[in-house]
Amino acid sequence: MKQLTLPNGECIYYIDRMTAEYVYEEIFIENVYLQDGINVKDNDLIFDVGANIGLFSRYISQKASNLKIFTFEPIPDIFNILEANLKNINAYIKNYNIGLGDKEEKIEFFYYPKVSADSTAVPFDWNKKIELYLENYEDVICNDYPAARNVPESSRKGFVEKILKYLYRSKKIIGTIRPLSDIIKENNIDKIDLLKIDAENYEKQVLAGIRNEDWDRIKQISMEVHEHIKGGENLLKEMSKSLKKRGFEIGIGKESRETKMGVYMLYAKKK
Repeated sequence: MKQLTLPNGECIYYIDRMTAEYVYEEIFIENVYLQDGINVKDNDLIFDVGANIGLFSRYISQKASNLKIFTFEPIPDIFNILEANLKNINAYIKNYNIGLGDKEEKIEFFYYPKVSADSTAVPFDWNKKIELYLENYEDVICNDYPAARNVPESSRKGFVEKILKYLYRSKKIIGTIRPLSDIIKENNIDKIDLLKIDAENYEKQVLAGIRNEDWDRIKQISMEVHEHIKGGENLLKEMSKSLKKRGFEIGIGKESRETKMGVYMLYAKKK
């Protein structure tokens, strides 16, 4: 396993450096999952859905004591790194090599070794993604690739397509999906203090796996919502409305590079 020393001095295992550094910035520096009133306190139980290499669980274990953390990561290569990164954290940890969805089944995942955090069961809409990159070329592409400013406007679409084809060359993996309510039942869980979801375009299916009788157990949700998929144009609005009906107060993350690319933070807290 490859190792990397993070800016805070912690040593972690990783798959691709781009993911490790990006996710570190998102979680440890920007603190994106603990905003808009979302908090963690001693003795809380946390579900980390779409745990990737384990950086959120590692981070959250430093924020309170005696936590119970359940992680869910369906891609075996990523799951192995997650287990290594969470081996000695200061919390009770239970790791599941599965994804969560509306029913138990085997499905196909697209594993992207060069951008492992984007691995998914539902790939983004290719044309929509290219359109968003071109609309935000200076803020997004040039930020990562400064030399891209020298690419003539007439050639930028081909340039973006070339980058995406390189980064998103996938390996297809068959993995297991299970409903969240099944995990609640088999572990006799009476409450989930924080449900963190970064399921890469699969968040709607994750919530669909919660039975009506289990919604009262969930106190807080911190979730990425991805609208850059086919039919996803109004997903943030739809999910916000659905959670309000469940008795949650809703907050939306601030505008950022991610929102320009159709990815939003949604925060939900029981009234």
